[in-house]
Amino acid sequence: MEDYIQNNKLTLLGKLTAGLLHEIRNPLTVIKLNLDYLNMFEKELSSELRESVASSLEAFERINFIISDVLDFTRKSGDRQKSVSINTIAERAIDIISFTASKRNINIIKEFDPDIPEININENKLLQVMLNLINNSIEASKDKSDIYVRTFYSETPENKKIVWEVEDFGCGIKDEDKEKILSGFYTSKVKGSGVGLTVCKRLLEEMGGQLGFESEYGKGSKFFITFVF
Repeated sequence: MEDYIQNNKLTLLGKLTAGLLHEIRNPLTVIKLNLDYLNMFEKELSSELRESVASSLEAFERINFIISDVLDFTRKSGDRQKSVSINTIAERAIDIISFTASKRNINIIKEFDPDIPEININENKLLQVMLNLINNSIEASKDKSDIYVRTFYSETPENKKIVWEVEDFGCGIKDEDKEKILSGFYTSKVKGSGVGLTVCKRLLEEMGGQLGFESEYGKGSKFFITFVF
């Protein structure tokens, strides 16, 4: 019953978030119009004012991009698939969750393989998995620490493999808990139902991917997504 109530809360929060973001966009649009108007008189402005207007416009584009990403994520994805690079989805995930990491001064370091080919995937479902795994790494990490998000591509005569991984240097997982971590509703958190990793595993299996991990208690964990085709 507690899980049911919590899921209802999250559903309601999602709907409220979408409405709130639309409301935020209205005053943002007014700000953008005023900045564009000031930009028309660029030659008459001092260098300090030109720099201020330019940085404000850049900040607007950043906020607008995040709003678009979150709104897109909250829409029902169905079973839509499209050809996309894992790197592109990973960039979106980091953009969305970067504020959560910054509140604890956690640095997300990207190491992406530039040669990764596009694959047909449900972008929103994979984004949901990445966000969940990165968020878990943030929660497991100490303040002012690093988290690595990496992608790899390998090719043999037998198959091609794409791997995405997130590595933290936080609390890690005890040996006796490792067999439970991807099954059932196991969680070591004080608050939590443990459904996060279960859902991640199911979503990946629906897309033909696999979820795995390596961890050493007290030293950190690495969770990885693998697609073989």
